[in-house]
Parts: sequence; structure tokens; C-alpha cells
Amino acid sequence: MLFGRRKPGYTTTVDGAADPEQVVLDLQKAEMAAKKKPKAEVFSIDAASETARRLKETGSTFDGSAAKAGEDVMAVVERETSELAAKQQAAKAAPEAAEAPAVPEGTDAADAKPELLDFLAAAPDAENDPYADQPTKTAPELPELTPAQQLAGFIRSRSAAALVTAHAQLASEVENADELLAQMPQDPQCEDIVSRTGAKDTYYYSSANMSDNYAMIAQLIEDRDLCVMFAEMVRFNARIYPSATPLRYFQRSPYGLAPDEIEQTWKTMQGRPEFADIEELTNNQNERFLFSTQYLTRRYAKAISDVDEFCD
Repeated sequence: MLFGRRKPGYTTTVDGAADPEQVVLDLQKAEMAAKKKPKAEVFSIDAASETARRLKETGSTFDGSAAKAGEDVMAVVERETSELAAKQQAAKAAPEAAEAPAVPEGTDAADAKPELLDFLAAAPDAENDPYADQPTKTAPELPELTPAQQLAGFIRSRSAAALVTAHAQLASEVENADELLAQMPQDPQCEDIVSRTGAKDTYYYSSANMSDNYAMIAQLIEDRDLCVMFAEMVRFNARIYPSATPLRYFQRSPYGLAPDEIEQTWKTMQGRPEFADIEELTNNQNERFLFSTQYLTRRYAKAISDVDEFCD
């Protein structure tokens, strides 16, 4: 054969004067044109989702007859869902128009919606309420505080802030302060208010909010007698723990003294006989300590102040 194997049932007439190669090209183009399908419409996922949503909302169903008839499927779905939506809207508007109250003239329709509280007031009571038979309980009213109890609350608040309250401060700020302070020991609600006598005044604090040891420190700070404060704290540490007291200890809170204040205080103490039991030593790390000979010997104070070089 001239042009290859002929397909079954394929017959065509060719002009003998035509160029064979041109004839073949024309036939191939015609065959390709016959096989070429029209370009499919671009599928839109957004449009399909919108159509599915409208079908679901309106309850419409599409049986595919439009596609069989060659109609535009999307146009048919749009038309059908629009018709169903219009029917449902008309059916819904009919009873609402009959029941809705007339809107006064000059009132915006958006402002004519019922208020939430009005809706709740008109709602029927819940059935089978498990708490329906229980009486309503009203919280009992708290008794009014006496002046002494109010003063105790003021002292507690200062104790919670790590402060003692001087008697002089109460006498200047509170009327009948002495009378109110005298009532506190007999009042069970004020039994946590205790006092401590310092060198310059009597100080009050709450034992529920401040320990006695810290109250002692706070009282010494309030007295502002640095020599007495140094001696009392050095003796306290030697008696209770026992230990010597480093001089840098007084730089910490709640003392907060500067190094030059510490040096001046210690220099003043060395010339007064009431502080003769307070002595100084230097440990093996060249750090300075104070100790009381009333409770510690120098040898023992040195031993407990040295740093063990074999410890990690």
C-alpha cells in the first residue's frame, strides 16, 4: 500500500493530480480535528462549594436531567435553588407578619428587635427544676467592726509589709489610741496583736503576720540605734545558731547599711563598756566577723567561721 495499512471501513477519494504528501497532511489534519474535543469549562471549587451549600440550605436536589439535555448545569442549579429559597421565604414571612406587632412610626426596624431581658421575662419557667423546692438563702451580713478591731487591722497590714507600728505613730494619727489598745487583749479577734518595747518606743505587730525574731529586728531598725542593733544581733546569732556574724551581714535586707556606716558603728562600739563582749576576728578567707564572748570562745568562733578548703 502507498500510505500504510488502511483502517477497516475507511475509504476516501483522492484526486490523482494532487500532491500525495499534501493529501496525507490534509487527511491527518482532518482526522485530528474530528478527534479534538471542545475545551472543558474550568472547574471552580469555590463555585461548587457555594452551590452545594445552597442546595443543603434550601433542601433542593438536582437529578442531572439538565446535563443530559445539554443545558448549563450551574444555571439550572441556580434557578432551582432560587425558586426554592423564594418559596421558603414567603412561607416564613406569612406567620411572622401576622404575629409581629406594629412598629411605631419613626422607629428603625433594626431597633424594633425585642430586648434580651424582655425575652427572658416572657419565657416559661423550666420544667423539672431540681432546685425549685429549695428556699433562697441570703448571705448573712457581716458584723460591723469595732474601732479597736479596725485599729488591729491597720497593725496587721503593716506587719504583713514587714513593719512594726510605733506607739507614737498611733497616738498622733488615731483618736483614743491608748483606750483602743487597752481593749485589744480582751477581744478574741485582736489576740494576735502584741507589743515589744524598744529603746525609744513601744512597737506593735501581729504575731500572725510577723515572727517574734523578725519583730525584734524591725524594732531595732526603728530605734535606729546602730550600736545596740549590732550588739543584739551578734549576741542573738551566737546564742541561737551558734555562729559569728560577718560584718557584711548588715548590708543585707532589712538593715541595708552602707559599708562606711558599718565601719563607723563598729568603731563607736569599741569604746563603750556595754559592748565589751563584742569582738572581731578574721577567718581563713580574710573575711571579718563579730562574735560575743558571752556565748562563744574566740577559738570556737574562729573554727566555725573558717571555710573548709576540702569542701566542694
